[in-house]
Amino acid sequence: MILGRSSRFKNTYIWWVSIFLIIIVVSFKYPVGQQFNLIFASALHTVQAPVRWYQSFALWFEGASELQAKYQSLKQKSEVQQAMLLERNVLRTENKQLRELLNITQIQGYIWRVASVVSRGIESKSRRLMVEIPNAHEDDVVVSDEGLVGLVDVADKSHATVRTILDASVTVPVTMLESDLAGLVRGAGEHLIVDFVPLERAPQVGDTLVTSGAGGVFPAGLPVAHVDKVKAIDGGVFAEVTASPIAAWQRDAWLAVANRVQSDTSVAP
Repeated sequence: MILGRSSRFKNTYIWWVSIFLIIIVVSFKYPVGQQFNLIFASALHTVQAPVRWYQSFALWFEGASELQAKYQSLKQKSEVQQAMLLERNVLRTENKQLRELLNITQIQGYIWRVASVVSRGIESKSRRLMVEIPNAHEDDVVVSDEGLVGLVDVADKSHATVRTILDASVTVPVTMLESDLAGLVRGAGEHLIVDFVPLERAPQVGDTLVTSGAGGVFPAGLPVAHVDKVKAIDGGVFAEVTASPIAAWQRDAWLAVANRVQSDTSVAP
């Protein structure tokens, strides 16, 4: 009994589907079918809805995937461009430093070589540096594009350790341009102290001190420090002068190392 009902339902289903397909074919094959189109338009629209939904979803998914791929590609290109821009800015800064170093290294009587900074001391104001330079010598003069940095302490075939002028072991004879001032700058860790400055010849705050060339170690005329404080010593003839270095070696990538030309050094008899 049940099998009989199932068979009748199946036959009825096949019959209606066949009629519907015939109507669709006739509506597209013969002009008269245009009337059928109008009659069954709503039914056709309903039947085609799942197909349209599937197509819309497929197009949306395909478009989203394409947009995601384009976004990732643009993101990668942007990262590459940012890296190139950063590298260009670094190279531009380094090239500027190197060009300005050439102005200082024109001082005669010394052989000047460019050195790259490898590391700095852990102090907030580095008192020791390491530079990459072959065959440097102890007490070679080290400068930046702004002024005096210090002296080579120890060196091997490829590197050198530099004592900056903030180190207490470095003393620099100084003067001021167009002045007969003669003082001695020594490091005090965070700042510089200028010794042996007569009170009547004391510089003013903001004045620039340069190497005097006395002693034969440092070339004359290198900028050394800006005067920060001048104080008269009670009952004395000297002034208490403190200063800060002009060279900012904490951020410089390139320095120049100078070795005195052998023909200019004095030879003991």
